[in-house]
Amino acid sequence: MTRRPRPDERSALRSLQGLLPYADPDLIDAALDGPFRCRVAVDAGTVVGYAVALPGPETALSELVVAPAHRGAGHGRALVDAVAAAADADRLVATTPAGADAVDFYRALGFETDRRLASFYDDGTAALRLVRRE
Repeated sequence: MTRRPRPDERSALRSLQGLLPYADPDLIDAALDGPFRCRVAVDAGTVVGYAVALPGPETALSELVVAPAHRGAGHGRALVDAVAAAADADRLVATTPAGADAVDFYRALGFETDRRLASFYDDGTAALRLVRRE
C-alpha cells in the first residue's frame, strides 16, 4: 500500500534515507512540507519505503528507497507509479549512479537511458539520467 506520509513519520523516512549512498538531508523536510510530492510504502503498519519527486511537466524522481528486507515485493514499483500519478507529469525522470542495481530496476519499469552524466556526484561518480514517458 502507498499513501502520503504523516509528519510523525519523519524519523522513519530519515532512517530509510540513510540507506541511500547519495541523499539530500533537506529533502525529507521538503517532501513533508512541500513543494515535493512524497509517497510511502507501508507493510503491516510500518513504513518500509518512500519516493520523493519534484512535480512539473518533467517530474524529477529525487529519491526512492525500500528497506532491504522488503525489496522484491513490488513496493518500489508502487512508489514510482504513485508519485507519477500524484505529479501528473508528461515525463518522469530518475537519476541514479551508473552501474547501480537501480538501473535495471528503472528499465524494468519502462525508463530509458537519456544520457550519461559524468562526475555527477560530489565524489566524481557518474550517473545515468533515465526517462519514462507517462
